[in-house]
Amino acid sequence: MKRQPSLSHTRQTRRAFSLIELLVVVAIIVILAGIVIGALIKVNKNRDIAQTKVTIKNIRLKLEEYASDNNGIYPTGEDTSSAAVFRVLSGDPTGRGDTPTRDVYWSELNNNRNPSLVGTSQGRKVILDGFGNTIRYQAALDENGDLVQSVKNDGDFDLWSTGPDGEPSDLNTTGILDTEDTKDDIWE
Repeated sequence: MKRQPSLSHTRQTRRAFSLIELLVVVAIIVILAGIVIGALIKVNKNRDIAQTKVTIKNIRLKLEEYASDNNGIYPTGEDTSSAAVFRVLSGDPTGRGDTPTRDVYWSELNNNRNPSLVGTSQGRKVILDGFGNTIRYQAALDENGDLVQSVKNDGDFDLWSTGPDGEPSDLNTTGILDTEDTKDDIWE
């Protein structure tokens, strides 16, 4: 006759996790998740910075083409948003996304294949940085052809991004380059 194991015997052979062991495992998982999330945030920030630098470089090249066709004159704008740059590079004189009627220097601005490149600010199309903010632009000459004193670069124009914090620190107005607000700005 086979003997049935007693209930107390089966309880002793079944080993369960204690509450402390479960808490330790959960704490380790939380710490590892924090490390992974921190690394992903840093990777995304670096990717956005790299994308912003590429966009600024492309704008500079396209503006050089524009200036060579226009007697060395760069576009002027009433503010530091990239609305004036969008108008001249896209060939859209209204700056609202209409069909180009002028020379097109950057055809990607006129299609919807890259929605992270073009956005809208105050009803006008603007060129965006990798963080979704408008690229900043200031020409060395104003609408009257007079020299703008606050332009950082000698000669042609300033082109920059407000960086990861998105805080507009229009240096052309303040002229202070190393405040807390401006350390993360990306300049060309």
